[in-house]
Amino acid sequence: MSLTDCWIFIVGVGLSASCQESSASAPAIEVVFAVESDPGVRLGKVHIAIDGKSVGETDSNGLLRTEVVGEYGKRRRIEHDCPQGHAKPSAEKFLRLRSFDGAGESQLEALKVTLRCQPKKRLAVFIIRAKNGANLAVRLNRQVVAQTNRYGIAQLSTSAPPGTDFIIELDTASRPQLTPQHPTHLRTLPDADEIFVINQSFELRKAPRGRGRPQSRITKIE
Repeated sequence: MSLTDCWIFIVGVGLSASCQESSASAPAIEVVFAVESDPGVRLGKVHIAIDGKSVGETDSNGLLRTEVVGEYGKRRRIEHDCPQGHAKPSAEKFLRLRSFDGAGESQLEALKVTLRCQPKKRLAVFIIRAKNGANLAVRLNRQVVAQTNRYGIAQLSTSAPPGTDFIIELDTASRPQLTPQHPTHLRTLPDADEIFVINQSFELRKAPRGRGRPQSRITKIE
């Protein structure tokens, strides 16, 4: 078993190790970059640079495979461009090569580095189910955006930044016999696409029974 040189790449707060046979020249480390908008959702055609030098762009699978020439103790800055509608994290990401002695016969897998391009807006889908609430206008943040059908069902969608508050109101102005009147629901959009299901039940108030016209009385005079 031969003695090898081993090194550690520190990636941001992460850690990865690799080994190869001793060599007088600086080691070359294979690195695979993956760019994601959300975990498991890859982005293609994203340019990546190390210390300001372009190393290529991600493929249709959101991956870029390259080699980084190691220099012990030196930090290497990773930069990437995000597509329109996405933003990269404000914190910078670095690689740093650390050396240690070890023994082994095979080289470890390529170092994997994940980069984020966070969506600036998220999709919000609303499904309204209103019992006894047919043909009601649906307001989203005070704007009429839909109407329930004869079964009391309505669906709508919109995009907004994460953390946006939505107020959904069922406008009962045309049906004063329903109770409650003008019910509202508050929903907050998380940092992910979301489907909100709004369930609302209405009761029908019975109209007060009128007395009607008084009946005429016939008085018999003898």
